[in-house]
Amino acid sequence: MITLTFHPERGATTILVRGTYFRICADQTLRGPDNDIAASYSDYIWRLALRECRAFECDSPVYLRVRGREGPFHSIGPYEFLRVKEGAIFTHDMRLGVHAPNERLGRLLEVWHEIVLLRPNPVSVRR
Repeated sequence: MITLTFHPERGATTILVRGTYFRICADQTLRGPDNDIAASYSDYIWRLALRECRAFECDSPVYLRVRGREGPFHSIGPYEFLRVKEGAIFTHDMRLGVHAPNERLGRLLEVWHEIVLLRPNPVSVRR
């Protein structure tokens, strides 16, 4: 199970969202396994129902399956920690990619149009 921790505005209690995987789609929505919208992103804010959050984090191992405007998906990771804020995805202080270009991020070579957060596959043990 993947747990995303959203950090609301104004010091409110964090929000935990759990699912087997999550997708950030080209329409700037965050969707879970049932394809329902868990959150939407615009103007540097993630909106979860009536709550507004600047960022969310995942502090368990995840792979990213990403696709640009054209071309196939490719997988990267695993990453022990991710932070999604200001239209970009970071691991610690390193920017991995961008899902929502904006003036704060500067000139970009590539924008990811779909990002899937996946759990690592369990290692099968032979006996």
